Amino acid sequence: MAVDGASETMEAKSPKSFSPKGGKKFSQKGKDSIGTKLGGKPGGKPGGKPGFKPGGKPGGKPGGYLGGKPGGKKPFKPYNNAEKKSRPEHGKLEVTKEQKFGFSKPNLVKAKKRKLQPAKDGDEGEGEEGEAAGAKKTKKGESEPKKEMTEEEIKKNRQQMKKDLKNSRQQAERKDMFEIICHAKQVWGSLRRKKCDEEAKKKLMKELHDLIRGKTKQMAFAHDSVRVLQCFLQFGSHEQRKEVFDELKDDVIGLCKSQYGRHVVKKLLMYGNKELLAAVIQTFKGHVRTMLRHSSASSIIEYAYNDKAVLAQRLMLTEELYGTTFIVCKSSVCNTIEKVLEGNPGKLNNIIDEMKQSLTPMATKEQVIKHSLVHKVFLDFFLFSPEKPRTEMIESIRESVVYMAHTHDGARVAMHCFWHGTAKDRKVIIKTMKTFMVKFATGEFGHLVLLALFDSVDDTKLVKQAVLSEILLSLDEVINNKYGKKVLLYLLSPRDPAHLLPEITKVLEKGDGNAHSKKEPAIRRKELLEVVSPPLLEYLRDNAGTMVMVKATSVTVSDILASACGDLRPAMTAVAQLANEELQPGGIEGRVRVRGFMKSFSVSASCTWPNIPAGHLVLKWLIEQDMTLAEAEKEERFGRILVDTVGTDKMKSWVKVNRGAMVLCSLLNSCDKSVSSEVKEALKSITSQISSITNNKGAEILLENLNK
Repeated sequence: MAVDGASETMEAKSPKSFSPKGGKKFSQKGKDSIGTKLGGKPGGKPGGKPGFKPGGKPGGKPGGYLGGKPGGKKPFKPYNNAEKKSRPEHGKLEVTKEQKFGFSKPNLVKAKKRKLQPAKDGDEGEGEEGEAAGAKKTKKGESEPKKEMTEEEIKKNRQQMKKDLKNSRQQAERKDMFEIICHAKQVWGSLRRKKCDEEAKKKLMKELHDLIRGKTKQMAFAHDSVRVLQCFLQFGSHEQRKEVFDELKDDVIGLCKSQYGRHVVKKLLMYGNKELLAAVIQTFKGHVRTMLRHSSASSIIEYAYNDKAVLAQRLMLTEELYGTTFIVCKSSVCNTIEKVLEGNPGKLNNIIDEMKQSLTPMATKEQVIKHSLVHKVFLDFFLFSPEKPRTEMIESIRESVVYMAHTHDGARVAMHCFWHGTAKDRKVIIKTMKTFMVKFATGEFGHLVLLALFDSVDDTKLVKQAVLSEILLSLDEVINNKYGKKVLLYLLSPRDPAHLLPEITKVLEKGDGNAHSKKEPAIRRKELLEVVSPPLLEYLRDNAGTMVMVKATSVTVSDILASACGDLRPAMTAVAQLANEELQPGGIEGRVRVRGFMKSFSVSASCTWPNIPAGHLVLKWLIEQDMTLAEAEKEERFGRILVDTVGTDKMKSWVKVNRGAMVLCSLLNSCDKSVSSEVKEALKSITSQISSITNNKGAEILLENLNK
């Protein structure tokens, strides 16, 4: 009956948590009964603790709590499951359904987020059922250990779950189209293989055509089915492509603005014949302006204009940006802005204002300002615009000029900005070009922007810090590039016809005499030359062998020594040292080492400087250039340095080699009389030897010069 009494006590006890005066809370751990935790025996009355007065009898009214009266006035209230869930016990205990009646199954009481603690020696509250459950659990754990999955298996399960989820989602979205698209993707997988022969390809194309007929619009906007459509356009016939276009022609603009659909339009432009290409481009009419402002559609317009359109189609694509007045005034004869303005000079201001309204918003969009179609319209604006609108346009686009220099028209727009921009405009443009100077210098069109910059910007200190410093840090890359070399040669000798085409010179002359360049061109050139001369002379001294022996950079050697300011002697000595060797026809045992190169060449003929065209030509140019140095009142003479470095004894062996004899002829005709007389005197002693040399045109010319 002790158990029954304990049960009655548990039911009679108030659900309010026990709280002693000191604030200390007793938590229930393990499988001990409440009576045990309160100091009593299991199934008995709660043991007496300091400050606790039970005061009640089993089955009677509950006793008082601390500070209360024994036999308190609280009415008896049985336990309720709903009340238990709404107000959990103190200490976050979860009481299971089986605990409703006293201590019948104390082992099922679980602490939240805690494991069951093993029973202690002194505990007496565990029944047979608890022991049986524990034994069963242990036995189960021993007999059936949990199998751990490997990382690879977990990954495969996750991928399969994602795939199943994706398929179920697509099936719900596409409904009837789901099975068709799945079948089409399977055919596409076989069709695109390289091993697919022509006969199998025709069969698969027919099957794919039957699947997508009438459903191309639904397939063109999805990321997976659009790939099937692209493959069909690539391998299909002209009739099949035309059929696809007929289904999509009302949605071409929407496709161009779609992230995936735009690829279908591009494939139509790429693989379509002339008729299909013209039909696709015609659908763009009236929508060019809005399409250019869209990041996806603008790339399609650029591809059509730059790669596929003929002249008439290009004019149709650009006319929308010239404004309504231009469209009204143009005709089949006057279809360009130049001809329209010639026939309607009074409409100039209206056309320029409308062009400005169209172009200004595009300058703020990086993806749009890069397109060559936009650059063409910008260039026409600068060519025909009056001064005030032109100045306003430069101010609005000066931070975007850096994105325009990679095309023919865009580079010329940037040049106009440097020519007609204010000092502030030029400074802003140069600052936006920072970190891109080497790309500008080595670009096909970008290097022209730097030439216009050197001609117009008066702030040479800014040019030195922002432009030349970057170029000189990458001097090796710039000087070995065919466009970068022109930039350096322009700094040494501006507008030299030997380096620039007449057409480029005419373009650069358009910037002369602009309103914002106040400094004299000669002063500006001298200040820039003083900046680049020391690094160029140092580079030539350290890389003389490479520059002299390579044809592409050999021209730069003579220009550096002719125009650079400073001490030329170290660089001249480095070049002369390359010729400091005796020469023999056919080389030395067929294997020679070229100075300045880090490897040997196994050849049948000599690879030393006289037998390389660039090598002997550089020596000839430098000897003849002594006249220019004398006129410029410079002290250095390459002829003198060459004779002092090599010596006349080694020079006597040069007569045996054709190109070596030509260099000796240049020394005999040197402007420095001491050099010519010294070489002539040395060669006089071997005149008979020179006369006996046959099959050597250089020796014949040398003999004629000696007999003068």
